[in-house]
Amino acid sequence: MARARLPGDDFLAHLRRFHELLRPEVYVEIGVDAGRTLCLARPPTLAIGVDPAAPAGGEFAAETRLVALESDAFFETGRADAELEGRPVDLAFVDGLHVFEQALRDLAHVERRARRDSVVLIHDCLPLDAATSSRIRRTGFWSGDVWKVLPVLARHRPDLDVFVIPTYPTGLAVVTRLDPESRVLEERAEGIGAEWREREWSDGLGNPRLPVVENDWSVVRERLRR
Repeated sequence: MARARLPGDDFLAHLRRFHELLRPEVYVEIGVDAGRTLCLARPPTLAIGVDPAAPAGGEFAAETRLVALESDAFFETGRADAELEGRPVDLAFVDGLHVFEQALRDLAHVERRARRDSVVLIHDCLPLDAATSSRIRRTGFWSGDVWKVLPVLARHRPDLDVFVIPTYPTGLAVVTRLDPESRVLEERAEGIGAEWREREWSDGLGNPRLPVVENDWSVVRERLRR
């Protein structure tokens, strides 16, 4: 069903293009899994992969550091700042726990260490149906409730530029125009959680409108240039 609804290039093709276009000095990936996305980084990028089950070894073209920590611990214990050594994050890919609060915290942590023109990519933001986009996992194919990040950012961070590429398997959100000084997401986290935690995606009407663009790299590239 996802293949039929989301034709065209998949998220790996787009992630590779982000690396080629931006040529980030520092790339941070949250949620490494088997390493197939982390290996897309190319020299001279420093790639930092954060995952409590980060795979040992692996064939990486760029200088790659694997950090076997949960992302909250990585950012809050000082480990992130030690690894970055004062360098900003140019590109980040958030693909950790499939719950929206964690994705928002990961975004906030990265933004604090980024530049205004840095780019944060968030996986799993485009629901397929109610069953696979629920907060509790009941299916093999599962994107969780990460989709809630989009209406939350539209409401609480309208200063950001946020859009979603409808790319297989679960969409790829792009967040730009960052503000490293903003603390809005942290300050409003409790209220955001209370408002959105129990909301579910519907297979009918009543879902929030998501900022979906075409699955076309030329469209994405032009949006980034603007």
